[in-house]
Amino acid sequence: MTTYGPRFITPPSDEQELYPYRPVWRSLIIETAISLSLVVIFYTLIDFLHISLPTQLQSYLAVGLTFSSILFWFVFSWWLERRTAQPRQNMITVIILTMLVANSIGVPLVNQFFQVDNWLPLAPAVNRILGYTLTTGITQGIIKYLVLRYTIWPQNLRVRLDGVAYGIASGIGYATILNIQFITFNSSTPADTLSFQIFANYALHVSTGIVIGYGVSEAFFSNPTPIFLTIVLLVGAVVTGITIPIHAGLVNSTLSITSLVSAPKPLLGLGFSASLLIGISIIIAGLIRNADRLERESRADSED
Repeated sequence: MTTYGPRFITPPSDEQELYPYRPVWRSLIIETAISLSLVVIFYTLIDFLHISLPTQLQSYLAVGLTFSSILFWFVFSWWLERRTAQPRQNMITVIILTMLVANSIGVPLVNQFFQVDNWLPLAPAVNRILGYTLTTGITQGIIKYLVLRYTIWPQNLRVRLDGVAYGIASGIGYATILNIQFITFNSSTPADTLSFQIFANYALHVSTGIVIGYGVSEAFFSNPTPIFLTIVLLVGAVVTGITIPIHAGLVNSTLSITSLVSAPKPLLGLGFSASLLIGISIIIAGLIRNADRLERESRADSED
């Protein structure tokens, strides 16, 4: 285990000795809260107060927002990780490798081979869910799984939350690539619209990253049925397949009675994205707590 000089200056606290790893959920809550606050701030300034931002400032804001998720992760996850008694290794590797594979394989496969934007948006609801599940969802899920499988397995898995931590890192890496792609083809997008899109990418990919990371950890610690990881990948793909059309439907919500023009409802999309991330986090946290409890009880019974 690698040690660092400063840790000998300040002795670890009782909390660090009890749990020497970075609290994953605490970091995620902080990062998500800050990201949500940015969206609300820009929405209030531009849509409610009608403040017009200078063109040059919008360009800088666009770049900052594009990389905001990964910057927050560096501050509240990676930097705090380095200050714990037993930091998780290879987290930067997971993010960089996910970005490289997403950019070179994932994005071209979805956009150029499957060409989902050309035929799925106008398809019936059920067809859209199935289509996004079997194309975008499967592609993105397999990429995240393969990155985790060949970077952290098994040497970096010590507790079940390790898989979740690496899954979040993989999700943020994938979301960052999609943010870069979005701003590249929509360079004049206002800061408020851009912030909504960036949070939607962040929430979806962190959510699926949590699911896949949990699956990787559970496969290692519990040795479940051989098809367990297949089921986990399918769950992640279904989450993507359901989320994309529902989010699009909420953002471009119901027709106006008077003008019959689609009235955008970005706050509905924001609420849906936040609910998705919160809901999946609560479910996975509960599953991990239950698995850890059963493991402790089993160990105690065997000692008796």
